[in-house]
Amino acid sequence: MHHLYAQSTDLDMGAAVLLRNLDKSLDEVHDLFAWDISAFLRLNREARAHYERMEQRSTPDKTVLDRISRFTSISFFKKCEENSALTALIEGSHVNWSDYSHHFRNLWDAIYASDRFEEFVSQPCTHAGDKRFLKEMYQQHIAENVFIHDLYEDQHAQWSDDLDAAQMMTAKVLSSWKEGDVALTVPKLFKDESDAAFGPLLVRKYFEFNSDSIRRIEEKSKNWESDRIAKMDVLLMKLCIAEWRGFEEIPVKVSLNECLDLAKEYSTPKSSSFINGVLDKIVANLREEGLINKVGRGMIE
Repeated sequence: MHHLYAQSTDLDMGAAVLLRNLDKSLDEVHDLFAWDISAFLRLNREARAHYERMEQRSTPDKTVLDRISRFTSISFFKKCEENSALTALIEGSHVNWSDYSHHFRNLWDAIYASDRFEEFVSQPCTHAGDKRFLKEMYQQHIAENVFIHDLYEDQHAQWSDDLDAAQMMTAKVLSSWKEGDVALTVPKLFKDESDAAFGPLLVRKYFEFNSDSIRRIEEKSKNWESDRIAKMDVLLMKLCIAEWRGFEEIPVKVSLNECLDLAKEYSTPKSSSFINGVLDKIVANLREEGLINKVGRGMIE
């Protein structure tokens, strides 16, 4: 959607260039995931450094060492270090937090001094308790960390749009952590070849039906002056029509609901109701003309 919007403001950008940009941005989602999960793992590194500093004192405080090791001994961190796919991903994305060591040390200090950490170390050691604590620490100190978000945006302006997807991938790694020798799940961008082909195919269908989609949208929105219709609304309607006509296995309502959800997030407050009204008329015509042919799951309304 973002790439199509960019193309709508730069008509010299052809479909081939748009598709290359799409492939590049999908790879960057994986890069952002690598940065995101490595930021979380950096907390363990800071905790180990804290332990080493305390251990090197002339009279180490065993209570402090035990408190820190309660965190560093959580098996999730070791499993991450031993996961070759995750290690390769982080190295391949050239993740480097070395310029921000002070920030991560402050993050760890805040965690160590928190009431939640005190509660954590005072409770019996269980996998469920450790997992719950890690999820809370990730959400509070990484996923909602404005400073880290700003760093992401400084590196790639479009990463702000990809952050939710990257964070979902990190959350999936955490959720996959089981007791015993079960390996962590390192998410892939696509579950299979058809999933990988979906985006480029949708773009091609968007351009294939573009002229006809514009004609239909104009016919069904005659009471609206064209310059009053948000450009994003037109784009979303054209995407929905392309999915209706180009993907036999996707139900009509699924495509429509996705379009309306995107309108609520990215367009004007009244866009979703306007889009729903126009597309409701268009889909009726497409059916009458035999231009929507659904099979299998796509027949489910």
